Amino acid sequence: MPIRQRFDYLLLGAAIVQTAIGLAILASASWLIAIERYHRPGSYFVAWQAATAFVGLVLLVMTMHVKVELLSSTRAVAAAMVVSWLMLVVALMQAPVANAHRWLSVAGLSVQPSVLARLATILFTVTWLTRARTSGWSLRHLAPVALGCALTAGLIGFEPDLGSAALIVLVVAATTFVAGVPVRLLLAPAAVCFAALAAGIASSPYRLQRVLAFVGTDSASAVGWQSYQSLVAAGSGGLFGRGYGAGLQKLFFLPEPHTDFIFSITGEELGLVGMIAVAALTALITWRGLRIALTSARPERSLLAFAVTFAFAAQALIHMVVCLDLLPPKGIPLPLVSYGKTDLMVSMVSIGLLLNLSRAPAGARP
Repeated sequence: MPIRQRFDYLLLGAAIVQTAIGLAILASASWLIAIERYHRPGSYFVAWQAATAFVGLVLLVMTMHVKVELLSSTRAVAAAMVVSWLMLVVALMQAPVANAHRWLSVAGLSVQPSVLARLATILFTVTWLTRARTSGWSLRHLAPVALGCALTAGLIGFEPDLGSAALIVLVVAATTFVAGVPVRLLLAPAAVCFAALAAGIASSPYRLQRVLAFVGTDSASAVGWQSYQSLVAAGSGGLFGRGYGAGLQKLFFLPEPHTDFIFSITGEELGLVGMIAVAALTALITWRGLRIALTSARPERSLLAFAVTFAFAAQALIHMVVCLDLLPPKGIPLPLVSYGKTDLMVSMVSIGLLLNLSRAPAGARP
Protein backbone atom coordinates (compact mmCIF):
# COMPACT_ATOMS: atom_id res chain seq x y z
CA MET A 1 0.00 0.00 0.00
CA PRO A 2 1.58 3.34 -1.02
CA ILE A 3 2.44 5.81 1.70
CA ARG A 4 0.24 8.89 1.56
CA GLN A 5 2.22 12.01 0.79
CA ARG A 6 1.65 15.60 1.76
CA PHE A 7 3.12 18.76 0.33
CA ASP A 8 3.30 22.48 1.06
CA TYR A 9 -0.35 23.52 0.75
CA LEU A 10 0.48 27.12 1.63
CA LEU A 11 2.89 27.36 -1.31
CA LEU A 12 0.33 25.87 -3.68
CA GLY A 13 -2.41 28.17 -2.42
CA ALA A 14 -0.25 31.28 -2.75
CA ALA A 15 0.70 30.35 -6.33
CA ILE A 16 -2.93 29.77 -7.33
CA VAL A 17 -4.11 33.03 -5.76
CA GLN A 18 -1.26 34.95 -7.41
CA THR A 19 -2.16 33.45 -10.78
CA ALA A 20 -5.85 34.33 -10.32
CA ILE A 21 -4.98 37.92 -9.37
CA GLY A 22 -2.68 38.08 -12.38
CA LEU A 23 -5.49 37.03 -14.73
CA ALA A 24 -7.74 39.73 -13.30
CA ILE A 25 -5.12 42.46 -13.65
CA LEU A 26 -4.17 41.25 -17.11
CA ALA A 27 -7.78 41.40 -18.30
CA SER A 28 -7.89 45.09 -17.43
CA ALA A 29 -4.38 45.98 -18.62
CA SER A 30 -4.55 44.23 -21.99
CA TRP A 31 -8.13 44.77 -23.21
CA LEU A 32 -7.61 48.00 -25.17
CA ILE A 33 -4.16 47.02 -26.44
CA ALA A 34 -5.55 43.78 -27.84
CA ILE A 35 -8.18 45.70 -29.80
CA GLU A 36 -6.32 48.81 -30.92
CA ARG A 37 -2.72 47.63 -31.34
CA TYR A 38 -3.09 43.98 -32.29
CA HIS A 39 -6.60 44.10 -33.81
CA ARG A 40 -7.74 41.15 -31.71
CA PRO A 41 -10.76 40.65 -29.44
CA GLY A 42 -10.38 42.42 -26.12
CA SER A 43 -10.19 39.11 -24.28
CA TYR A 44 -7.39 37.80 -26.49
CA PHE A 45 -4.49 38.02 -24.02
CA VAL A 46 -6.38 36.98 -20.91
CA ALA A 47 -7.97 34.05 -22.74
CA TRP A 48 -4.57 32.77 -23.85
CA GLN A 49 -3.17 33.33 -20.36
CA ALA A 50 -6.07 31.45 -18.76
CA ALA A 51 -5.62 28.52 -21.14
CA THR A 52 -1.89 28.53 -20.40
CA ALA A 53 -2.60 28.61 -16.66
CA PHE A 54 -4.73 25.47 -17.04
CA VAL A 55 -1.96 23.69 -18.95
CA GLY A 56 0.54 24.99 -16.41
CA LEU A 57 -1.53 23.56 -13.56
CA VAL A 58 -1.48 20.16 -15.26
CA LEU A 59 2.29 20.42 -15.66
CA LEU A 60 2.57 21.48 -12.02
CA VAL A 61 0.78 18.33 -10.86
CA MET A 62 2.90 16.18 -13.16
CA THR A 63 6.11 17.79 -11.89
CA MET A 64 5.04 17.12 -8.33
CA HIS A 65 5.14 13.38 -9.02
CA VAL A 66 8.31 13.17 -11.09
CA LYS A 67 11.17 11.35 -9.39
CA VAL A 68 13.61 14.05 -8.34
CA GLU A 69 16.48 11.68 -9.11
CA LEU A 70 15.62 12.00 -12.81
CA LEU A 71 16.11 15.75 -12.60
CA SER A 72 19.62 15.27 -11.23
CA SER A 73 20.69 12.75 -13.85
CA THR A 74 23.76 14.00 -15.69
CA ARG A 75 22.50 12.68 -19.01
CA ALA A 76 19.00 14.13 -18.53
CA VAL A 77 20.15 17.63 -17.61
CA ALA A 78 22.80 17.61 -20.35
CA ALA A 79 20.12 16.69 -22.87
CA ALA A 80 17.89 19.49 -21.55
CA MET A 81 20.74 21.97 -21.95
CA VAL A 82 21.49 20.86 -25.50
CA VAL A 83 17.82 21.12 -26.46
CA SER A 84 17.61 24.63 -24.96
CA TRP A 85 20.73 25.69 -26.89
CA LEU A 86 19.29 24.32 -30.13
CA MET A 87 16.06 26.22 -29.54
CA LEU A 88 18.00 29.43 -28.92
CA VAL A 89 20.00 28.91 -32.13
CA VAL A 90 16.87 28.20 -34.18
CA ALA A 91 15.23 31.34 -32.75
CA LEU A 92 18.26 33.37 -33.90
CA MET A 93 17.77 31.98 -37.41
CA GLN A 94 14.10 32.98 -37.62
CA ALA A 95 12.79 36.35 -38.75
CA PRO A 96 13.07 38.97 -35.99
CA VAL A 97 10.03 40.21 -34.07
CA ALA A 98 10.38 43.81 -32.89
CA ASN A 99 14.05 43.72 -33.94
CA ALA A 100 14.76 40.72 -31.68
CA HIS A 101 15.01 36.94 -31.99
CA ARG A 102 13.47 36.09 -28.62
CA TRP A 103 10.63 33.88 -29.83
CA LEU A 104 10.40 30.55 -31.59
CA SER A 105 7.31 29.56 -33.52
CA VAL A 106 6.29 25.96 -32.78
CA ALA A 107 3.11 24.64 -34.44
CA GLY A 108 1.79 28.18 -34.68
CA LEU A 109 2.51 28.93 -31.01
CA SER A 110 5.12 31.39 -29.82
CA VAL A 111 7.70 29.98 -27.38
CA GLN A 112 10.40 31.95 -25.59
CA PRO A 113 13.48 29.68 -25.48
CA SER A 114 15.38 31.85 -22.99
CA VAL A 115 12.83 31.06 -20.27
CA LEU A 116 13.16 27.32 -20.88
CA ALA A 117 16.93 27.70 -20.97
CA ARG A 118 16.87 29.32 -17.54
CA LEU A 119 15.22 26.28 -15.96
CA ALA A 120 17.52 23.90 -17.83
CA THR A 121 20.54 25.89 -16.65
CA ILE A 122 19.37 25.67 -13.05
CA LEU A 123 19.09 21.88 -13.22
CA PHE A 124 22.44 21.61 -14.99
CA THR A 125 24.16 23.88 -12.46
CA VAL A 126 22.80 22.07 -9.41
CA THR A 127 23.77 18.66 -10.83
CA TRP A 128 27.38 19.64 -11.52
CA LEU A 129 27.77 21.60 -8.28
CA THR A 130 26.66 18.50 -6.38
CA ARG A 131 29.37 16.49 -8.14
CA ALA A 132 31.92 19.25 -7.57
CA ARG A 133 31.20 19.31 -3.84
CA THR A 134 31.93 15.60 -3.48
CA SER A 135 35.19 16.00 -5.40
CA GLY A 136 36.47 18.89 -3.28
CA TRP A 137 35.50 21.60 -5.79
CA SER A 138 37.68 20.29 -8.57
CA LEU A 139 37.87 22.48 -11.66
CA ARG A 140 36.96 19.43 -13.75
CA HIS A 141 33.46 19.56 -12.26
CA LEU A 142 33.18 23.33 -11.91
CA ALA A 143 34.15 24.02 -15.52
CA PRO A 144 30.88 22.64 -16.97
CA VAL A 145 28.94 25.07 -14.74
CA ALA A 146 30.89 28.06 -16.04
CA LEU A 147 30.80 26.93 -19.67
CA GLY A 148 27.10 26.05 -19.57
CA CYS A 149 26.18 29.39 -18.04
CA ALA A 150 28.42 31.33 -20.45
CA LEU A 151 27.04 29.63 -23.55
CA THR A 152 23.42 30.05 -22.47
CA ALA A 153 23.87 33.69 -21.48
CA GLY A 154 25.83 34.38 -24.66
CA LEU A 155 23.15 32.96 -26.96
CA ILE A 156 20.45 34.92 -25.14
CA GLY A 157 22.58 38.05 -25.32
CA PHE A 158 22.67 37.71 -29.11
CA GLU A 159 18.83 37.78 -29.33
CA PRO A 160 19.42 40.50 -27.98
CA ASP A 161 18.10 40.15 -24.40
CA LEU A 162 20.75 41.32 -21.97
CA GLY A 163 18.31 41.39 -19.05
CA SER A 164 17.40 37.70 -19.30
CA ALA A 165 21.06 36.78 -19.81
CA ALA A 166 22.03 38.77 -16.71
CA LEU A 167 19.24 37.09 -14.71
CA ILE A 168 20.59 33.63 -15.59
CA VAL A 169 24.12 34.65 -14.60
CA LEU A 170 22.79 36.08 -11.32
CA VAL A 171 20.93 32.85 -10.49
CA VAL A 172 23.96 30.68 -11.30
CA ALA A 173 26.24 32.95 -9.26
CA ALA A 174 23.95 32.88 -6.21
CA THR A 175 23.54 29.11 -6.44
CA THR A 176 27.30 28.61 -6.76
CA PHE A 177 27.96 30.82 -3.74
CA VAL A 178 25.34 29.10 -1.57
CA ALA A 179 26.68 25.69 -2.61
CA GLY A 180 29.92 26.61 -0.84
CA VAL A 181 32.32 27.13 -3.73
CA PRO A 182 35.42 28.91 -2.36
CA VAL A 183 35.29 32.65 -3.00
CA ARG A 184 38.74 32.61 -4.61
CA LEU A 185 37.33 30.46 -7.41
CA LEU A 186 34.51 32.93 -8.01
CA LEU A 187 36.58 36.10 -8.40
CA ALA A 188 37.73 35.52 -11.99
CA PRO A 189 34.24 34.53 -13.30
CA ALA A 190 32.75 37.54 -11.49
CA ALA A 191 35.22 39.89 -13.18
CA VAL A 192 34.48 38.36 -16.59
CA CYS A 193 30.72 38.73 -16.05
CA PHE A 194 31.08 42.34 -14.96
CA ALA A 195 33.23 43.14 -18.00
CA ALA A 196 30.77 41.39 -20.33
CA LEU A 197 27.86 43.34 -18.84
CA ALA A 198 29.68 46.65 -19.22
CA ALA A 199 30.64 45.81 -22.80
CA GLY A 200 27.07 44.77 -23.61
CA ILE A 201 25.75 48.09 -22.37
CA ALA A 202 28.44 50.25 -23.95
CA SER A 203 28.17 48.54 -27.34
CA SER A 204 24.42 49.10 -27.68
CA PRO A 205 23.08 52.67 -28.05
CA TYR A 206 19.62 51.87 -26.71
CA ARG A 207 21.02 50.05 -23.65
CA LEU A 208 23.37 52.94 -22.95
CA GLN A 209 20.45 55.32 -23.34
CA ARG A 210 18.51 53.38 -20.72
CA VAL A 211 21.36 53.65 -18.24
CA LEU A 212 21.84 57.36 -18.94
CA ALA A 213 18.11 57.99 -18.53
CA PHE A 214 18.16 56.09 -15.24
CA VAL A 215 21.03 58.13 -13.78
CA GLY A 216 19.36 61.32 -14.96
CA THR A 217 21.70 62.52 -17.68
CA ASP A 218 19.22 61.76 -20.46
CA SER A 219 15.86 61.85 -18.69
CA ALA A 220 14.14 63.51 -21.66
CA SER A 221 14.61 60.43 -23.83
CA ALA A 222 11.86 57.96 -24.69
CA VAL A 223 13.28 55.59 -22.11
CA GLY A 224 13.08 58.27 -19.44
CA TRP A 225 9.48 58.86 -20.50
CA GLN A 226 8.67 55.19 -19.91
CA SER A 227 10.01 55.30 -16.37
CA TYR A 228 8.15 58.54 -15.71
CA GLN A 229 4.84 57.09 -16.89
CA SER A 230 5.45 54.00 -14.77
CA LEU A 231 5.87 56.15 -11.67
CA VAL A 232 2.75 58.13 -12.58
CA ALA A 233 0.79 54.89 -12.82
CA ALA A 234 2.13 53.46 -9.57
CA GLY A 235 1.71 56.70 -7.63
CA SER A 236 -1.61 57.98 -8.94
CA GLY A 237 -3.56 55.08 -7.44
CA GLY A 238 -3.05 56.25 -3.89
CA LEU A 239 -4.01 53.83 -1.15
CA PHE A 240 -6.90 51.99 -2.79
CA GLY A 241 -6.44 52.84 -6.48
CA ARG A 242 -8.59 54.48 -9.12
CA GLY A 243 -10.69 51.36 -9.29
CA TYR A 244 -10.45 48.13 -11.23
CA GLY A 245 -10.50 48.88 -14.96
CA ALA A 246 -10.32 52.65 -14.40
CA GLY A 247 -6.59 53.07 -15.01
CA LEU A 248 -5.45 55.72 -17.48
CA GLN A 249 -1.79 54.87 -18.12
CA LYS A 250 -2.73 51.72 -20.04
CA LEU A 251 -4.32 54.01 -22.65
CA PHE A 252 -1.04 53.99 -24.61
CA PHE A 253 0.83 56.23 -22.16
CA LEU A 254 2.67 53.29 -20.60
CA PRO A 255 4.28 50.81 -23.03
CA GLU A 256 3.48 47.11 -22.59
CA PRO A 257 1.23 47.54 -19.52
CA HIS A 258 0.22 43.87 -19.70
CA THR A 259 3.80 42.58 -19.54
CA ASP A 260 6.74 44.81 -18.59
CA PHE A 261 4.79 47.28 -16.42
CA ILE A 262 1.88 45.29 -15.03
CA PHE A 263 2.97 46.01 -11.45
CA SER A 264 2.54 49.73 -12.17
CA ILE A 265 -0.97 49.12 -13.50
CA THR A 266 -1.69 47.19 -10.30
CA GLY A 267 -0.75 50.26 -8.29
CA GLU A 268 -2.86 52.59 -10.41
CA GLU A 269 -6.04 50.50 -10.32
CA LEU A 270 -5.73 48.70 -6.98
CA GLY A 271 -3.54 51.19 -5.15
CA LEU A 272 -0.82 50.60 -2.60
CA VAL A 273 -2.98 47.87 -1.08
CA GLY A 274 -2.98 45.95 -4.35
CA MET A 275 0.77 46.32 -4.81
CA ILE A 276 1.40 45.14 -1.26
CA ALA A 277 -0.90 42.16 -1.82
CA VAL A 278 0.99 41.08 -4.94
CA ALA A 279 4.35 41.64 -3.24
CA ALA A 280 3.18 39.75 -0.14
CA LEU A 281 2.12 36.72 -2.20
CA THR A 282 5.49 36.78 -3.96
CA ALA A 283 7.23 36.97 -0.59
CA LEU A 284 5.09 34.09 0.72
CA ILE A 285 6.07 31.87 -2.23
CA THR A 286 9.71 32.85 -1.70
CA TRP A 287 9.53 32.09 2.03
CA ARG A 288 8.00 28.66 1.49
CA GLY A 289 10.58 27.86 -1.18
CA LEU A 290 13.48 28.86 1.08
CA ARG A 291 11.93 26.88 3.91
CA ILE A 292 11.88 23.80 1.70
CA ALA A 293 15.55 24.44 0.90
CA LEU A 294 16.45 24.78 4.59
CA THR A 295 14.53 21.70 5.75
CA SER A 296 15.49 19.31 2.97
CA ALA A 297 17.41 16.31 4.23
CA ARG A 298 19.59 15.96 1.14
CA PRO A 299 22.06 18.70 0.06
CA GLU A 300 21.32 18.39 -3.66
CA ARG A 301 17.58 18.80 -3.09
CA SER A 302 18.21 21.75 -0.79
CA LEU A 303 20.37 23.43 -3.44
CA LEU A 304 17.79 22.79 -6.15
CA ALA A 305 15.01 24.29 -4.02
CA PHE A 306 17.16 27.35 -3.35
CA ALA A 307 18.04 27.86 -7.02
CA VAL A 308 14.42 27.59 -8.19
CA THR A 309 13.21 29.90 -5.41
CA PHE A 310 15.95 32.45 -6.00
CA ALA A 311 15.20 32.57 -9.73
CA PHE A 312 11.50 33.22 -9.01
CA ALA A 313 12.22 35.86 -6.37
CA ALA A 314 14.93 37.64 -8.37
CA GLN A 315 12.72 37.88 -11.44
CA ALA A 316 9.82 39.28 -9.41
CA LEU A 317 12.03 41.76 -7.56
CA ILE A 318 13.63 43.04 -10.76
CA HIS A 319 10.20 43.60 -12.33
CA MET A 320 8.95 45.50 -9.28
CA VAL A 321 11.97 47.76 -8.86
CA VAL A 322 11.99 48.57 -12.59
CA CYS A 323 8.35 49.66 -12.32
CA LEU A 324 9.34 51.88 -9.38
CA ASP A 325 12.26 53.37 -11.39
CA LEU A 326 14.88 51.82 -9.11
CA LEU A 327 16.55 50.09 -12.07
CA PRO A 328 16.80 50.97 -15.76
CA PRO A 329 13.81 49.71 -17.80
CA LYS A 330 14.06 46.04 -18.76
CA GLY A 331 11.45 43.67 -20.09
CA ILE A 332 11.37 41.20 -17.21
CA PRO A 333 7.84 39.82 -16.58
CA LEU A 334 6.30 39.48 -13.13
CA PRO A 335 5.99 35.72 -12.47
CA LEU A 336 2.42 34.38 -12.48
CA VAL A 337 1.05 37.87 -13.23
CA SER A 338 2.48 39.31 -16.48
CA TYR A 339 1.31 38.02 -19.84
CA GLY A 340 3.65 35.42 -21.26
CA LYS A 341 2.76 31.83 -22.03
CA THR A 342 6.23 30.35 -21.72
CA ASP A 343 7.06 32.27 -18.56
CA LEU A 344 3.77 31.26 -16.91
CA MET A 345 4.26 27.57 -17.71
CA VAL A 346 7.86 27.58 -16.48
CA SER A 347 6.77 29.40 -13.30
CA MET A 348 4.10 26.76 -12.69
CA VAL A 349 6.58 23.95 -13.33
CA SER A 350 8.98 25.63 -10.88
CA ILE A 351 6.25 25.71 -8.23
CA GLY A 352 5.53 22.05 -8.97
CA LEU A 353 9.20 21.23 -8.51
CA LEU A 354 9.23 22.97 -5.12
CA LEU A 355 6.07 21.08 -4.13
CA ASN A 356 7.77 17.86 -5.18
CA LEU A 357 10.75 18.67 -2.98
CA SER A 358 8.41 19.49 -0.07
CA ARG A 359 6.59 16.16 -0.17
CA ALA A 360 6.83 14.00 2.94
CA PRO A 361 5.01 10.94 4.27
CA ALA A 362 1.75 11.76 6.04
CA GLY A 363 2.31 12.06 9.75
CA ALA A 364 5.87 13.33 9.36
CA ARG A 365 6.88 16.63 10.87
CA PRO A 366 5.87 19.55 8.55
